[in-house]
Amino acid sequence: MLTLLAFIFVLGIAILFHEFGHFITAKLSGIKVFRFSIGFGPKIAGVFWKETEYTIGLFPFGGYVKMAGEVAQSVKEKNQEEFSADLLEESVPDEQRFDKKSFFVRASVIMNGPIMNIVLAILLLVIVFFFSGTAKVSNIVNEVNEGSPAEIAGIIKGDRIVAINSVKVEQGEEITELININKDKLISVSIERDPKSDTMVMYLTPEYNTEYERAMIGITLEVTVEKNTLFHSVRESFRMTGEILTLIWKSFIEILTGRMPVELAGPLGIAQMAGEAAKIGFLNLLFFTAVINIFLGITNLFPIPILDGGQLVLLAFEKIRGKPIEPKHANFLYLIGFAIVVTIFIIATYQDILRIFNY
Repeated sequence: MLTLLAFIFVLGIAILFHEFGHFITAKLSGIKVFRFSIGFGPKIAGVFWKETEYTIGLFPFGGYVKMAGEVAQSVKEKNQEEFSADLLEESVPDEQRFDKKSFFVRASVIMNGPIMNIVLAILLLVIVFFFSGTAKVSNIVNEVNEGSPAEIAGIIKGDRIVAINSVKVEQGEEITELININKDKLISVSIERDPKSDTMVMYLTPEYNTEYERAMIGITLEVTVEKNTLFHSVRESFRMTGEILTLIWKSFIEILTGRMPVELAGPLGIAQMAGEAAKIGFLNLLFFTAVINIFLGITNLFPIPILDGGQLVLLAFEKIRGKPIEPKHANFLYLIGFAIVVTIFIIATYQDILRIFNY
């Protein structure tokens, strides 16, 4: 049950914000919106309010915003309660049609879906950092490995490293960097064992660790958690978002160049990971949700017809060409895009099943 609820939360909030990005931009641009839907397939709930139908579909793997002039076909009436005759697409004036808006307006409507996913991720990370604080690696030794260069030199648990090769250090990252750049070189490590005692200097040689791919001296440093202000939480949120974006792009490049195997996570995989995150705690679930939103925001910009990135490419092509793409050609491209997305979905689900059952 926890896994199901976590999955609904993660996917639901991601879809809601994504579609809301399209919806609110269209509304503010004066475009008539017929339907705002979370989920696909048969409608299980809905309400009609201010000329827009808000619905929840049976299959919660996406959503859509149906706008006037979005595709070259009429909106068909389902019944008199949902759409009256004057809401048929043919009756919508040009100033309220998506296809009659400027290139900038249409591009904004498309782009603001993925952008809202990124915005949501930033907001979630602000909450995470504000309530959980930021982990900082200190310069205090927490553990010394047996037989390591540090133990041989005489470093013990509780020692505070204050300098390496006479360079003052206060944070663990500085210590790690200085040790790494001095692989196989004799270095001096200045420590304080007691605040009232003099600084002691010990000499040792860092050894390269093949597992971590860096030089090490065999110590583990203490990790402290610092409470964040709102300003610091916002700053950390932007920093983390940038790091995740960079990691995602690097992963895509390594997959395309064949340096990394293709590992996909479909609904089953996301549900499993969401459940595991929820078991650790709600803040961890929020962090996972932020990562998923960043990933969805990026992948939606892929130049695949039916995805936002593909629609932007078609829009740009239309701008360069100087006239709209023929409806039959556009529908054919959307069909290809749909087939690609379904294929990826099937492969991802298959890999999820293999991981779950450890085949």
